[in-house]
Amino acid sequence: MREGLKNILVIGGSGFVGGALIPTLIRAGHAVTILNRGNRKIDGVSQIVADRDRSEEMAKHSASFDVVVDTSGYTRQQVETAFSAFGYFASKWIHLSSAAVYRETPDRLPAEDDSLGGAEIWGAYGLDKSRADEFLVEHVECPLAILRPPYLYGPNNANDRETFIWSRVLTGRPIIIPGDGSVQFQFLHVQDLANIITHFVDADFGKRAIYNVAEPETMNAEAWVKKVAAVSGGELKIVSGKDHASDVMARRYFPFRDYSCALDVSKLLRDFNWAFEFSFDDGIRNTISNYDIEALRQVSPSSPDEIRILRNT
Repeated sequence: MREGLKNILVIGGSGFVGGALIPTLIRAGHAVTILNRGNRKIDGVSQIVADRDRSEEMAKHSASFDVVVDTSGYTRQQVETAFSAFGYFASKWIHLSSAAVYRETPDRLPAEDDSLGGAEIWGAYGLDKSRADEFLVEHVECPLAILRPPYLYGPNNANDRETFIWSRVLTGRPIIIPGDGSVQFQFLHVQDLANIITHFVDADFGKRAIYNVAEPETMNAEAWVKKVAAVSGGELKIVSGKDHASDVMARRYFPFRDYSCALDVSKLLRDFNWAFEFSFDDGIRNTISNYDIEALRQVSPSSPDEIRILRNT
């Protein structure tokens, strides 16, 4: 292997994030092995088939890699099992965390040194992700990078978010916006996440590097709906959740909770002068260009609550 190029283990790798990350690492010249349950073959990489929740399976595949990138560690037990199998041999560990690890910060955007534990709105997910982060900070001896994005978007997103909007706009269905539409969202294109992870694979960042990672722009829920809808060419119809769905949880009729999800990313911008490949406007155009417009009409059926709310408007 040429100097500077690394032998990398990606835990996960077959889903949305891996679809952008694996090709980016390969283009950078690195040798990539993925570890997952083997549901899908990926060209150009080696594959370890194992269930990360089974410690005996993980231990059986214990091996040395220059860098471990964990894209699917959701609980302390999962990251502890992975670290037990691969961490003692790794020269660097990169963990994909989440904005959901932070407790509530009502008057400002959460920064990297704010308290963990997960805001109540995120339930077990935020608490589990924060405990995973805490384990790594306490136990990992090699250089450790923890990256915390808010909402990801981009081609092949398994979450019905952009496609939720497009499917409705293209079929003449109104979109119900939770509350008064003022909660703040922030996004990161999946290719920008892949670029950031690849940077940390190559960078000398010292013993610990914890960063919020997102494009700096924030927008409210109504602005997000309008931006996403606009690139489809369809006609947007909006219904106020405040007026017509105040007694219904937002996730029953909308892709996001009625809760702000945005981060202070000044540390990333300051330390690396980071240049994002995609602004949100460019990124959402890139995303829809990867879909068949006719197929988008079919991808997101209305929920029972959505149908009921709209029937009563």
